[in-house]
Amino acid sequence: MSTSSPNTNSQNISPRHGHVFSPESRAYFAWLEGKLDDGALNQRESGKHFPQTVGGLKDPLAPDDVLSAAPPPDGKIASAGQLTGAFLDQPGDHWQKHEVRSGESLPVSWNFTANHPARRWEYFITNEDWDCNKVLSRAQFGAKPFYTVENKWQPFWKYPNELMPPSPTEHDVPLPTREGYHALVAIYVVADTGMAFYQVIDLDFKKPDEVERPDAPTDLKASDITNKQVKLTWNPATGPYPIDFYRITRNGTSTVDIKEPLTEWIDRSVAAETLYEYFICAVDVRGNFSMPSRAVQVRTPAEDGAPTAPLNLHSMGQTSTSISLMWGASTGSAPIENYLIFRDGQEVKSVSGNQTSVDDTGLTSDTIYQYSVKALDLNGKLSLPSNVLSVKTLSGSGQDPAWELNAKYEIGARVSHSGRIWRCIQAHISYAPGWAPGEGGNVLWVQTT
Repeated sequence: MSTSSPNTNSQNISPRHGHVFSPESRAYFAWLEGKLDDGALNQRESGKHFPQTVGGLKDPLAPDDVLSAAPPPDGKIASAGQLTGAFLDQPGDHWQKHEVRSGESLPVSWNFTANHPARRWEYFITNEDWDCNKVLSRAQFGAKPFYTVENKWQPFWKYPNELMPPSPTEHDVPLPTREGYHALVAIYVVADTGMAFYQVIDLDFKKPDEVERPDAPTDLKASDITNKQVKLTWNPATGPYPIDFYRITRNGTSTVDIKEPLTEWIDRSVAAETLYEYFICAVDVRGNFSMPSRAVQVRTPAEDGAPTAPLNLHSMGQTSTSISLMWGASTGSAPIENYLIFRDGQEVKSVSGNQTSVDDTGLTSDTIYQYSVKALDLNGKLSLPSNVLSVKTLSGSGQDPAWELNAKYEIGARVSHSGRIWRCIQAHISYAPGWAPGEGGNVLWVQTT
C-alpha cells in the first residue's frame, strides 16, 4: 500500500495530484496570477478526516483504507499547511469571489494530473455568523460537511478501476442558505494514502431579487483538437431577457465574444502540447452575466502528431533495493500502447498504456538513480520524455540509517537523527524537512534512545 503525499518542499519533485479549476479556487486564482507554480497549485494536501485534529484514524466507512495523517491545523486550512501558498491563509474579504444564490447547484470540477483511488469528496462551508477577518478554523465551519460524494467499494486494492476518479471529476453541489461572503472548503479524500487535498472557493451569496441573470450555457464540449486548433460547441442559454452574446474564457482570460445565436467557435491560437481550460458565460441584452458553464480542459498534441509527454513523474516510495514510480497519463491522436521507463538513460521496463505506475526492483542500496518515461502510441510515435526524476535508494547497512528527505517509512522503521534513534509510528514519505524526527508535534516518530 502506498502512503505517499505531495511534496511540501518546493525544491523537491512534487506529485502535483489535483485542484479545483471551476469555479476557480483561491489557489487556482493565485496560479493564474503567477503567485503559484503548477506544483504548488496541486499540492494543497494534508491529512484526511477534517475537522479531526489528529492522525492515525481509521476511515469510518472503509477501515482498510490507509490510516489518516494529521489534518491541517486551524489557520492553515486554505494552504493545507504547506509553506508554498501560505499566503492563501490570510483572513479578510479581499479574495476573488463567485456570485451564487442559496439553493442553487454549484458545478465543481476537479482536475487530476496523477490521481489516486478516491474514497470521497467533502464540502464544508462557513457558518452563517462567521467572521472573515479571522483565520479559517474549525470553529468557522460545521462539524460535518454539508455535501458529500462517496465511493463505497472496499477494500480499495480490490477495486482500483471503480475508485479511480476521471479527470475532470464534476459534482453539482447544492448550496445551503447563506447571505454575503462565505468560504467553501472542498476536500478530496484518498483511499490508499493518509492524505486529502484541500481547495478553498470564495463565494458571494446574492439575494434572489439581486440577480436576474441568464441560465448558464450547458454541454460545453471540445472537439477537433489538433496542435493548431480546438473547436468548442455548447447548447444555447435562456433567461428572463434575450441573450446578446456568449463570452468564452480561456485559462482565466476572456478570449472572444460570440453573438447569439451562434453556439460554436474554433480557437485557432493554440500552441502544440499545451493545456487549455475553457468556460463560457451567456450575457443578455441588459448586460447580465450568467454563471459560468462547466469548464473543459484539453491538452493539444505535439506538432508531429506524437503523444504528449507523461506528466509529473515522481516517486511513490523507495526501499534499499526498489523504487516505486508514478506519472500522469499521456494523450494523443492515437491510443497509448506502452510507456517506456528509462533508468540512467537506458530503457529498463515497458508497461501497458493503461498503466501509470511501476516498481523498479533489483537496485543497489544507497544509490542515486535518474528516471524518465516516454509514451508510445499505436502508430509507433514516441513522445518527448517526462521530467527527469532523481531518487536515492535507502541504506542497506545493518546500522540504523540516517533520516532522509523523500524516503518511504513504514511503521516500526528506525532511523538516526540529531544524535538519537527514532522509531516510525505512522507510515509516510518524508516530503519536507519539517517531517524529520523531533520536528513539529512528533506525530510521525517516537524517540527510542
